[in-house]
Amino acid sequence: MINCLGILFLERGRSMKKRFQLLKKTPHVFSKLFNIRVKLFIGLLVPVILLGIYGLKSYQMSEKSIIQNYENSSAGTLNAVSDYLGFGLNIIEEKTQEFISNPDIRVYYNKKGGEEDTLATINQQCTIQSAIELAMETNPFISGIHLLGKYGKGITTSIPVNDSLYDAFTGSPEAKYITDTSKNYVWVGSHPGLDGKLVDGDKKYTTEDYALSIIRKMNSNNGYVIIDISMQQIMDMFAKYDLGEGSITGLVTGDGREIIAGSDEEKVFSNLAYYQDAMDSAETNGLYYEIYNKEDYLFLYSKVSGADVIVCSLIPKTTILNQVDDIKKMNVGFVTGACIFAVITAVFIAGGISKAISSLMCSITQVSKGDLTTIFGISEKSNEFGVLGKSMTNMMNSIRKLVGEVQEVGTKVNSSAGAMSATSEELLTATKGISKTIDDIEKGIVQQANDTEKCLLQMTGLSEQIDQVYTNTNEIEKIADNTKSIAGEGILIVDELNIKSKATADITQNVIYKIQDFENQSKNIASFVSIINEIASQTNLLSLNASIEAARAGEAGRGFAVVADEIRKLADQSVDAVNQIQKIVKEIATKTTDTIDTAKEAENIVETQTLALNKTVQVFDSINGHVNELANNLNNISIGIKRIETAKEDTIDAIQDISAVSEETAASSEEVSATALSQIDSVESMRNAAIELANNANILAEAIKAFKVE
Repeated sequence: MINCLGILFLERGRSMKKRFQLLKKTPHVFSKLFNIRVKLFIGLLVPVILLGIYGLKSYQMSEKSIIQNYENSSAGTLNAVSDYLGFGLNIIEEKTQEFISNPDIRVYYNKKGGEEDTLATINQQCTIQSAIELAMETNPFISGIHLLGKYGKGITTSIPVNDSLYDAFTGSPEAKYITDTSKNYVWVGSHPGLDGKLVDGDKKYTTEDYALSIIRKMNSNNGYVIIDISMQQIMDMFAKYDLGEGSITGLVTGDGREIIAGSDEEKVFSNLAYYQDAMDSAETNGLYYEIYNKEDYLFLYSKVSGADVIVCSLIPKTTILNQVDDIKKMNVGFVTGACIFAVITAVFIAGGISKAISSLMCSITQVSKGDLTTIFGISEKSNEFGVLGKSMTNMMNSIRKLVGEVQEVGTKVNSSAGAMSATSEELLTATKGISKTIDDIEKGIVQQANDTEKCLLQMTGLSEQIDQVYTNTNEIEKIADNTKSIAGEGILIVDELNIKSKATADITQNVIYKIQDFENQSKNIASFVSIINEIASQTNLLSLNASIEAARAGEAGRGFAVVADEIRKLADQSVDAVNQIQKIVKEIATKTTDTIDTAKEAENIVETQTLALNKTVQVFDSINGHVNELANNLNNISIGIKRIETAKEDTIDAIQDISAVSEETAASSEEVSATALSQIDSVESMRNAAIELANNANILAEAIKAFKVE
């Protein structure tokens, strides 16, 4: 039993040493743990990258949405300008219709040619002059009104009445254009033929004074009504509807004149590729992206209803993108801040984890060297590493207590084995002495029988030898006394051996109790492992709750979800380690059960030895009785010898009695000799077992020395 216990702890000690040495030879396992910093940084960087992608996508979508909104807004603004301009031009077109329907104008320009100006004619001129001036003053869109007739003088708001205006205008391309068309009126960008005649002293009337003009034929085709649209009013309108920084807005008349706001160039829109498409299109408005001055521009157009005029605008794309510039800067700022926060968080958290793992590594290295006094101290007592360190410290305390108890039991076993070995040696020596004495007794009895027989045959010479026989009888009596003493000592030795056997049985029982206590301690380790397993399960549950909360938090909780996932992995690894420890504890429990069975078998053997010793005591008691009987017979022989001289016949009878007793003594001596030889073998086996027990106890002590428990 003790042998099995020693071998068990020796193998356990060697196994633990091999594992710790393997742990020391593979530092890359722990060094990989320091990659947690990198992994954590990558884990935190992933949501940052996703945040950046989200920012980029949101920026692109915002850009697209804002550009679309800007396009729609600008198109709406341009359509409003077009509608407003169309409304103003429509009023002016109606005003021309009103003029040709004016009785004074109709009468004045339908008079016969060659008639001299009369007072009525002059009054008509004044009335007409007042009417057109009033119309110009009441409509801000009008910068000038010109009435030209074949039979009347030209009346205009720019110069006094002039009779050469009609002739000057009829020779111009504008007059030819309206004459050739079937329309009653046309919109033109300028009328330079008429402008050259509208000179009042130093004041000249040029295209800078008006933006475009409407020319309407009089009903009799003998004159024209021309109304010029105010350049200032058009420019003010463009200024009022500003489409953004760097934008160019203008209108283009049917004859190609451009009124531009936002550029010093005379021709802007008519040079664009999409302008002609817009003119040819049936759509009244639209937009395109054009390259203008090597930059991207948004080209917008809106045709003015009822007039051969189109309102156009060019808006730099950079102006549109400025609307999303703040979003771009905000996204860049957020992503940069998130990166910095991820780095700081990774350094802080990974630093704490690395510190905790380094502390655990140092403690595990000390344990690998056999130092069971190691304390797994973690500074962060509240987190999972602190709980793990505390649990491992408790586990080491239990193991240290167990090894200490085993060491104490081993010391006691070693001491008991030494004492048992010495006692066995003494018992063996005493037993050999008893065996030798019994052999001597047997030889003496045989010799005595021979002598008795000779006495019977040589009775005639008995008288001469009585003195010698008397002397021999005294010596035999002494030998019997010595034999009695030796037998008594043998009984005492066997009794002592019996006591030692009982002590051995008690020690064996104590060892069984200790091993059973060791089994209970192993069960305590299993309970500690269950506690660690429960802690790992709680950690896993907390990680799951953290993942759920992170999922609820959405994008903001993704980083926390990664940390929770890493914690769940650590909890799973702890569960795996606990399962391995449980497996080892089960193996220890199995070995302990086997050891208890072996110890019980040894206890049975000791009990058997105790029974054998009891029988030996009985044999020695029998020897002692026979020796006492022998002593009594020797006394009788002595008395008989003294009486030989008076009663030889009594001597013969006594010799016969001696012969019979000698035969019985010889038989008993042979039996005691055989028993003594058997006892020698048993004592020899006990001595060998004691030596083996001592050796195994030393092996156990050497195995336990590998562990430091104090």
